Amino acid sequence: MSFIQELANSALKDYYLQKLIEKAEHIYGLNFLKKSSDDFLSEKEYLDIMRFADILSRDINCEGRNMAYKIISILYPFYKDDEYYKFICNSVMTKLGNFPSLGLIMEKDDVGRYDTPELLLDKQLKEVYQKVPGTEKIFTDAQYRLFEAIKDSNHFSFSGPTSFGKSFIMDAFINYIIDERHGVDNIIVLVPTRALINQVSKRLKVEIKHENYRVMTHPIVPAMYRRDNEKYVFVFTPERMIAYLSEKNNPLISYLFIDEAQKIIAKKDSRAPLYYQAVSMAERKSIKLFFASPNIPNSDIFLKLFDKSTDECMVIKEEPVSQNRFFIDFVERKEKMFTESGKDDVFEAFGNYNNLNELLLHLGSDKKNIVYCNSVEDTINFALSFSKELEEKRDPRIDEVIKLIQEYLHKDYYLIDCLKKGIAFHFGKLPQRIREKIEGLYEQKAIDYMFCTSTLLEGVNLPAQNIFILNNTIGLRKFTDVDFWNLAGRAGRLSKELSGNIICVRLDSNKWNVREL
Repeated sequence: MSFIQELANSALKDYYLQKLIEKAEHIYGLNFLKKSSDDFLSEKEYLDIMRFADILSRDINCEGRNMAYKIISILYPFYKDDEYYKFICNSVMTKLGNFPSLGLIMEKDDVGRYDTPELLLDKQLKEVYQKVPGTEKIFTDAQYRLFEAIKDSNHFSFSGPTSFGKSFIMDAFINYIIDERHGVDNIIVLVPTRALINQVSKRLKVEIKHENYRVMTHPIVPAMYRRDNEKYVFVFTPERMIAYLSEKNNPLISYLFIDEAQKIIAKKDSRAPLYYQAVSMAERKSIKLFFASPNIPNSDIFLKLFDKSTDECMVIKEEPVSQNRFFIDFVERKEKMFTESGKDDVFEAFGNYNNLNELLLHLGSDKKNIVYCNSVEDTINFALSFSKELEEKRDPRIDEVIKLIQEYLHKDYYLIDCLKKGIAFHFGKLPQRIREKIEGLYEQKAIDYMFCTSTLLEGVNLPAQNIFILNNTIGLRKFTDVDFWNLAGRAGRLSKELSGNIICVRLDSNKWNVREL
């Protein structure tokens, strides 16, 4: 074991570091909840915690690396303009290979300013070896390890945090296959819902630039597209994939990417058998299988299920974005923060808000916010109630969508009242065309608050700085750990924020069992 690794191991067990992180988290919590306070790190405490971050970033294990990133992210609001902070950040993010986050911290004038000869060499090596094929983007260290492992495999299964960038890895690997194998393979991307078909196909049409490839979403290939040199990337739900593979004359498939693979083994999902049948058909046709799932501790389970070697799997625990967890209890008038040490940091006085609308305004101003409400009825009612608190927001992008809703649904549909105030609601039964327009407005930051049901658990890519969770159920069943972290994991996204905030909100005694938290 190297001397640096011994230092990192020792630091993780250091009681002083634990107390420093608890204090830093407390200060962050006070600032996020907008509570007045005289708490701050002393100069010695600040210098010491940053030195710890530098040491931990050199850890070969994810525990130290995640802790180093956590320190950087919670100190950012207070020290982002400090020279020493930027110097250590430059070192930490380079060691983590997290150049997207480094780009959020550094101003244009800072580029190269804090590089030592050692760091400059490290950066140059990673910029060469960890470069995403065909782009100017750079893999993080964890993404690069995964990509290199997948490249050498016939089958593979991996899981990681929601913010890890599964789609980014998949897109890079598809382009790699096309280039390395000179465009001879047809590929299927399997997704759980029709909503994801549209989102994924739109993204792939941008990412796949090979002139002979066409992205398609229907299981019948029209005769006009059946040319000798024409190849395809299909984006299917299980139903469409079964229909495609059942037709003998369809082009042969070489690779299958199963997104949201946990759906195959979901005990309470009625569509799980359909997912399993689709993948089984592919396996019988000797199609190479690649599984991607969020927050599954045993990603080899999918390989076992289809009799593949369990050596070809990886569980990613390194987090490219840190998350801060809060519990706001309107029933018992309490607020607390869940710290990295596992202790509850209970704040002395309840915040200056009397209801959900005031809380959303208090914590969500100038940020992108998702509000999980469980039922369609609650989603609409909470959105309408909150919209009454806001002034109208004039935006031609919003006006265009309102006009579409008036023509497509009804001139007085509830969603129009919300959009006029810069907020929206989102659930599965909304017409697909309307959902896509709403998602577009959110991505463009034309709307700041999205009230939603569990459609976000299906992989719809709508990250936010704040996730407000009003209920710990999906329909009548309680969240599983995977459900919770799949939703909560959308708080913060690599290259967008350093961290995200998860706010569990208890509005009445029937929601959130306090003993479970």
